[in-house]
Amino acid sequence: MTKQILIADDSRTQRERLRMLLARAGYEVETASDGQEAMARVELSPPDLIVSDVVMPGMDGFAFCQAVRANPATRRVPFILVTEWSAPNDVVRGLEAGADNFLPKPYDEDQLLGRIERIFQQLELRSGGRQDVEVTMQVGGRTLAVTADKQQIIELLFSTFEELGRVNAELQEAAAEADRANRAKSEFLSRMSHELRTPLNAILGFGQLLEIDELSPEQLDGVRQILGGGRHLLDLINEVLDISRIEAGRLSLSIEPVPVAKVLQEALDLVRPLIDQRGIRLEVPPEGLCERHVRADRQRLKQIVINLLSNAVKYNRREGTVSISCRETSRQGLRIEVRDTGHGIALDKLERLFTPFDRLGAEESTEEGTGLGLALARKLAEVMGGTMGVESTVEVGSTFWLELELDVAATATAERPERDEEASTGIPGGPYAVLYVEDNASNVRLVEQILRRQPAVTLTVATRGLEALDIARNEPPDLVLLDLHLPDLPGEEVLRMLRRDPRTQAIPVVVVSADATPGQAERLRGEGAQEYLTKPLDLRRLLEALRANLPAARAVSRAGP
Repeated sequence: MTKQILIADDSRTQRERLRMLLARAGYEVETASDGQEAMARVELSPPDLIVSDVVMPGMDGFAFCQAVRANPATRRVPFILVTEWSAPNDVVRGLEAGADNFLPKPYDEDQLLGRIERIFQQLELRSGGRQDVEVTMQVGGRTLAVTADKQQIIELLFSTFEELGRVNAELQEAAAEADRANRAKSEFLSRMSHELRTPLNAILGFGQLLEIDELSPEQLDGVRQILGGGRHLLDLINEVLDISRIEAGRLSLSIEPVPVAKVLQEALDLVRPLIDQRGIRLEVPPEGLCERHVRADRQRLKQIVINLLSNAVKYNRREGTVSISCRETSRQGLRIEVRDTGHGIALDKLERLFTPFDRLGAEESTEEGTGLGLALARKLAEVMGGTMGVESTVEVGSTFWLELELDVAATATAERPERDEEASTGIPGGPYAVLYVEDNASNVRLVEQILRRQPAVTLTVATRGLEALDIARNEPPDLVLLDLHLPDLPGEEVLRMLRRDPRTQAIPVVVVSADATPGQAERLRGEGAQEYLTKPLDLRRLLEALRANLPAARAVSRAGP
């Protein structure tokens, strides 16, 4: 006897597709465009099977299924509910409504026909009195054959599926909440970076200008106190952002063979004023002991070493000793050790050293710190494939160590040429016209004072994006300094418009922004910016960017004296 199937779907295309498919398979098919129409047909002539979509106007699939189950004449009619596996709540609601089978979207024709065939086979088994079914399952790596009542198995499967749906829904909600929290954290860090860097730009910028003027010793000491405090705040901002980048997997690294001895020397040069101020005796490794290359990001390695050396000096005894050593390990690694003769740390407190914002003994110390340095150093070591740890004895001292992979094939001749850090701060050649696009008055005054000392440069200021575009098109400058936060147009849009216009597309653009979020610099370089400078501005970096991107200055710098 031909089986009768009722299809309930508000999509005419879908109804017609299913009708033709099932008719070709030998079934008699009726269709309905919503739950009310479908229920009327069921009450008039109960079908052998119902296939219903969930989303329909008026009476949806859940309500339709409940109505079918509430009618004694149709309560045993198999009901397939078409739903989304990505919405487990729909499955749970379908089970509560009485659906006994589900069809996930998207599905293919063979999948639907196979599902219907299995349902009718089960009905034949039930009508023939065969209620027991043998089920094979895997338990603890063993295959077990279980014979049970078919209805019990179905109820068990449904209850299990319902529980899985509930757990899946909870996991999806937890994942969504975590995603919302991550987005909120990223937005907060971006705003914090911008809001703090903008005033710091004025503090450090004007402080650097004052520092190079002729000041009395007392005035100079005051200016250096201002710069020290400002740089301390900047370090905190950078450390928080670095940790967030690592946690988000967005920290950009350049892993290459790095000469350890040169990095140690560069770090020592930066820390030496603090060493001399504290009267610390420094013991450096014998020549050749650290002449090795490791696989690392050079800048990040130097950042770690500076942190370890600074801590060894700051938390040492007055006129104590700091020693540095290197040794190869059995795991094809190089271990760099920084040892101090400080007060040492109790064994039960060692791991707290690497907990962000946990400053051991801060209440007993006058040393400035954020509690982030060691936590960041360990994370940096790990993302470079290394490890970091500490050994300490109370009243004897501590040894912090960093271990990285050796690059035995690297040689000194393979190193890239070092940049001349002592290059002249003057801008050769000229005259040059520089357009500065910035609406913050203190930032404008800072750059004006910086470039006032450069007779080769004439500065023009535009406080709005459209004004800058008009100037650039009618009186093309040699270079554009572009802030990203403008009152009328985003700086990114100004950059795109400069690059699209044939009159301005060749003008070098140096972005100057307080936004230091991950990937921002790379993205804007991809949009056509030559450089990306973050606020607070470093005078040397700004002048280097001008020398590198002002055409005649670049040519003079390359030609040399």
